[in-house]
Amino acid sequence: MSVALEDQSLNSLASDLSRWEWQIVALAAVAQSAALVSKLALHGNASQTELLASVNPLLVLNPRSEADVYPNLGHLNLGLRTLQDIFNAARARENADLVRYTLGMLQLRNRLDSNAFLQDKIRSRLQAIQPLQLIPENSTPWRTQELEKTDAQLRQEQTFEQLATLYQDTISTLPNRIQVQGKIDYLQNDYVANRVRSLLLAGIRSAVLWHQLGGRRWRLIFYRSRVQETAGNIRRKLLTAV
Repeated sequence: MSVALEDQSLNSLASDLSRWEWQIVALAAVAQSAALVSKLALHGNASQTELLASVNPLLVLNPRSEADVYPNLGHLNLGLRTLQDIFNAARARENADLVRYTLGMLQLRNRLDSNAFLQDKIRSRLQAIQPLQLIPENSTPWRTQELEKTDAQLRQEQTFEQLATLYQDTISTLPNRIQVQGKIDYLQNDYVANRVRSLLLAGIRSAVLWHQLGGRRWRLIFYRSRVQETAGNIRRKLLTAV
Protein backbone atom coordinates (compact mmCIF):
# COMPACT_ATOMS: atom_id res chain seq x y z
CA MET A 1 0.00 0.00 0.00
CA SER A 2 1.36 3.45 -0.86
CA VAL A 3 1.87 6.10 1.82
CA ALA A 4 -0.98 8.16 0.35
CA LEU A 5 -3.43 5.25 0.49
CA GLU A 6 -2.25 4.35 3.99
CA ASP A 7 -2.83 7.91 5.20
CA GLN A 8 -6.25 7.91 3.53
CA SER A 9 -7.19 4.68 5.33
CA LEU A 10 -6.05 6.03 8.69
CA ASN A 11 -7.90 9.30 8.11
CA SER A 12 -11.03 7.30 7.34
CA LEU A 13 -10.57 5.35 10.56
CA ALA A 14 -10.15 8.57 12.57
CA SER A 15 -13.40 9.99 11.17
CA ASP A 16 -15.27 6.84 12.21
CA LEU A 17 -14.14 6.79 15.84
CA SER A 18 -16.80 7.38 18.49
CA ARG A 19 -16.41 9.84 21.37
CA TRP A 20 -15.66 6.92 23.69
CA GLU A 21 -12.98 5.62 21.31
CA TRP A 22 -11.36 9.07 21.11
CA GLN A 23 -11.40 9.12 24.90
CA ILE A 24 -9.41 5.88 24.85
CA VAL A 25 -7.02 7.29 22.22
CA ALA A 26 -6.33 10.28 24.49
CA LEU A 27 -5.80 7.97 27.46
CA ALA A 28 -3.49 5.84 25.28
CA ALA A 29 -1.47 8.98 24.54
CA VAL A 30 -1.04 9.46 28.30
CA ALA A 31 0.00 5.82 28.64
CA GLN A 32 2.44 6.16 25.73
CA SER A 33 4.08 9.10 27.44
CA ALA A 34 4.41 6.94 30.56
CA ALA A 35 5.91 4.05 28.57
CA LEU A 36 8.43 6.31 26.84
CA VAL A 37 9.40 7.95 30.14
CA SER A 38 10.12 4.48 31.49
CA LYS A 39 12.16 3.48 28.41
CA LEU A 40 14.24 6.64 28.56
CA ALA A 41 14.83 6.33 32.30
CA LEU A 42 15.87 2.66 32.06
CA HIS A 43 17.59 2.51 28.67
CA GLY A 44 18.49 6.08 27.74
CA ASN A 45 16.62 6.08 24.44
CA ALA A 46 13.21 5.56 22.84
CA SER A 47 11.60 5.48 19.40
CA GLN A 48 11.75 8.95 17.89
CA THR A 49 8.53 8.32 15.93
CA GLU A 50 6.65 7.41 19.12
CA LEU A 51 8.29 10.27 20.98
CA LEU A 52 7.17 12.85 18.43
CA ALA A 53 3.66 11.36 18.28
CA SER A 54 3.43 11.88 22.05
CA VAL A 55 4.98 15.35 22.32
CA ASN A 56 3.71 17.16 19.21
CA PRO A 57 0.03 17.09 20.32
CA LEU A 58 1.15 19.42 23.11
CA LEU A 59 1.91 22.04 20.44
CA VAL A 60 -1.50 21.85 18.72
CA LEU A 61 -3.09 24.82 20.45
CA ASN A 62 -6.26 25.36 18.41
CA PRO A 63 -7.44 21.96 17.16
CA ARG A 64 -10.65 21.67 15.18
CA SER A 65 -11.06 18.01 16.07
CA GLU A 66 -9.37 15.17 17.93
CA ALA A 67 -7.76 14.12 14.64
CA ASP A 68 -5.87 17.43 14.57
CA VAL A 69 -4.30 16.53 17.91
CA TYR A 70 -3.46 12.94 16.94
CA PRO A 71 -3.01 12.98 13.15
CA ASN A 72 -1.41 9.53 12.94
CA LEU A 73 -3.11 6.98 15.17
CA GLY A 74 -0.68 4.29 14.06
CA HIS A 75 2.09 6.04 15.98
CA LEU A 76 0.08 5.61 19.21
CA ASN A 77 0.15 1.81 19.01
CA LEU A 78 2.60 1.68 21.94
CA GLY A 79 0.13 3.61 24.09
CA LEU A 80 -2.79 1.40 23.10
CA ARG A 81 -0.75 -1.70 23.88
CA THR A 82 0.38 -0.18 27.17
CA LEU A 83 -3.26 0.46 28.11
CA GLN A 84 -4.05 -3.19 27.47
CA ASP A 85 -1.11 -4.20 29.66
CA ILE A 86 -1.75 -1.90 32.62
CA PHE A 87 -5.41 -2.95 32.76
CA ASN A 88 -4.35 -6.59 32.81
CA ALA A 89 -4.45 -7.68 36.47
CA ALA A 90 -2.03 -10.54 35.77
CA ARG A 91 0.68 -8.04 34.78
CA ALA A 92 0.08 -5.50 37.54
CA ARG A 93 3.44 -5.91 39.27
CA GLU A 94 5.62 -5.60 36.17
CA ASN A 95 3.67 -2.53 35.04
CA ALA A 96 3.64 -0.77 38.41
CA ASP A 97 5.75 2.18 37.26
CA LEU A 98 3.67 2.66 34.10
CA VAL A 99 0.49 2.73 36.18
CA ARG A 100 2.06 5.19 38.61
CA TYR A 101 3.23 7.54 35.85
CA THR A 102 -0.12 7.37 34.04
CA LEU A 103 -2.19 8.02 37.16
CA GLY A 104 0.28 10.70 38.21
CA MET A 105 -0.30 12.62 34.98
CA LEU A 106 -4.07 12.31 35.39
CA GLN A 107 -3.77 13.66 38.94
CA LEU A 108 -1.56 16.57 37.86
CA ARG A 109 -4.12 17.43 35.18
CA ASN A 110 -6.65 17.78 37.94
CA ARG A 111 -4.39 20.11 39.91
CA LEU A 112 -3.58 22.14 36.81
CA ASP A 113 -7.29 22.48 36.04
CA SER A 114 -7.76 24.52 39.21
CA ASN A 115 -4.81 26.83 38.49
CA ALA A 116 -5.74 29.31 35.76
CA PHE A 117 -2.44 31.20 36.16
CA LEU A 118 -0.35 28.15 35.26
CA GLN A 119 -2.68 27.24 32.41
CA ASP A 120 -2.24 30.69 30.86
CA LYS A 121 1.51 30.57 31.41
CA ILE A 122 1.82 27.18 29.69
CA ARG A 123 -0.32 28.17 26.73
CA SER A 124 1.51 31.47 26.26
CA ARG A 125 4.95 29.88 26.20
CA LEU A 126 3.89 26.98 23.99
CA GLN A 127 2.98 29.47 21.26
CA ALA A 128 6.66 30.23 20.75
CA ILE A 129 7.74 26.58 20.41
CA GLN A 130 7.90 24.85 17.03
CA PRO A 131 6.67 21.24 16.48
CA LEU A 132 9.31 18.54 16.36
CA GLN A 133 10.46 17.05 13.07
CA LEU A 134 11.64 13.49 12.46
CA ILE A 135 15.42 13.52 11.91
CA PRO A 136 18.18 10.90 11.51
CA GLU A 137 19.65 9.85 14.83
CA ASN A 138 22.33 7.36 15.87
CA SER A 139 21.71 4.55 18.35
CA THR A 140 23.25 6.42 21.29
CA PRO A 141 22.32 10.07 20.65
CA TRP A 142 22.85 11.13 24.26
CA ARG A 143 26.59 10.60 23.71
CA THR A 144 26.75 12.90 20.69
CA GLN A 145 28.94 15.92 21.35
CA GLU A 146 27.43 19.37 20.73
CA LEU A 147 29.81 20.13 17.85
CA GLU A 148 28.87 16.87 16.12
CA LYS A 149 25.15 17.66 15.96
CA THR A 150 23.44 18.79 12.77
CA ASP A 151 21.34 21.95 12.62
CA ALA A 152 18.19 19.79 12.72
CA GLN A 153 19.42 17.99 15.84
CA LEU A 154 20.27 21.28 17.51
CA ARG A 155 16.78 22.65 16.75
CA GLN A 156 15.23 19.51 18.19
CA GLU A 157 17.35 19.75 21.32
CA GLN A 158 16.28 23.38 21.71
CA THR A 159 12.60 22.38 21.53
CA PHE A 160 13.01 19.66 24.13
CA GLU A 161 14.94 22.05 26.36
CA GLN A 162 12.19 24.69 26.04
CA LEU A 163 9.49 22.15 26.93
CA ALA A 164 11.50 20.74 29.82
CA THR A 165 12.08 24.22 31.22
CA LEU A 166 8.38 24.99 30.87
CA TYR A 167 7.58 21.80 32.80
CA GLN A 168 9.98 22.79 35.58
CA ASP A 169 8.57 26.33 35.77
CA THR A 170 4.95 25.17 35.96
CA ILE A 171 4.05 21.54 36.63
CA SER A 172 7.00 21.00 38.96
CA THR A 173 5.61 23.70 41.26
CA LEU A 174 2.45 21.65 41.89
CA PRO A 175 2.09 19.12 44.74
CA ASN A 176 2.44 15.38 44.05
CA ARG A 177 5.27 15.59 41.54
CA ILE A 178 6.00 12.41 39.60
CA GLN A 179 9.14 10.63 40.75
CA VAL A 180 10.72 8.81 37.80
CA GLN A 181 12.61 5.59 38.54
CA GLY A 182 15.57 4.62 36.38
CA LYS A 183 19.33 4.59 35.98
CA ILE A 184 20.89 7.64 37.54
CA ASP A 185 23.36 8.10 34.65
CA TYR A 186 20.44 8.52 32.25
CA LEU A 187 18.27 10.63 34.50
CA GLN A 188 21.13 13.08 35.08
CA ASN A 189 21.79 13.39 31.34
CA ASP A 190 20.22 16.49 29.75
CA TYR A 191 19.25 14.56 26.59
CA VAL A 192 17.17 12.11 28.63
CA ALA A 193 15.95 14.51 31.32
CA ASN A 194 14.64 17.04 28.79
CA ARG A 195 12.70 14.33 26.94
CA VAL A 196 11.28 12.89 30.16
CA ARG A 197 9.98 16.29 31.28
CA SER A 198 8.62 17.03 27.80
CA LEU A 199 6.77 13.70 27.80
CA LEU A 200 5.26 14.34 31.23
CA LEU A 201 4.04 17.77 30.09
CA ALA A 202 2.62 16.22 26.90
CA GLY A 203 0.98 13.41 28.86
CA ILE A 204 -0.80 15.96 31.03
CA ARG A 205 -2.03 17.73 27.88
CA SER A 206 -3.47 14.43 26.62
CA ALA A 207 -5.02 13.92 30.05
CA VAL A 208 -6.75 17.30 29.57
CA LEU A 209 -8.31 16.09 26.31
CA TRP A 210 -9.23 12.75 27.92
CA HIS A 211 -11.08 14.66 30.65
CA GLN A 212 -12.77 16.97 28.12
CA LEU A 213 -14.06 13.87 26.31
CA GLY A 214 -15.65 12.57 29.51
CA GLY A 215 -12.79 10.65 31.08
CA ARG A 216 -12.78 10.37 34.88
CA ARG A 217 -10.30 8.54 37.11
CA TRP A 218 -12.96 6.78 39.17
CA ARG A 219 -14.49 5.30 36.01
CA LEU A 220 -11.23 3.53 35.21
CA ILE A 221 -11.94 1.20 38.13
CA PHE A 222 -15.39 0.22 36.87
CA TYR A 223 -14.59 0.20 33.15
CA ARG A 224 -11.30 -1.71 33.23
CA SER A 225 -12.48 -4.43 30.87
CA ARG A 226 -14.13 -1.98 28.49
CA VAL A 227 -11.01 0.21 28.31
CA GLN A 228 -8.83 -2.83 27.65
CA GLU A 229 -11.22 -4.17 25.03
CA THR A 230 -11.57 -0.82 23.25
CA ALA A 231 -7.79 -0.33 23.10
CA GLY A 232 -7.50 -3.77 21.51
CA ASN A 233 -10.28 -3.03 19.02
CA ILE A 234 -8.62 0.22 17.92
CA ARG A 235 -5.31 -1.59 17.44
CA ARG A 236 -7.03 -4.18 15.25
CA LYS A 237 -8.69 -1.40 13.23
CA LEU A 238 -5.28 0.18 12.71
CA LEU A 239 -3.85 -3.08 11.42
CA THR A 240 -6.80 -3.46 9.04
CA ALA A 241 -6.43 0.15 7.85
CA VAL A 242 -2.85 -0.39 6.72
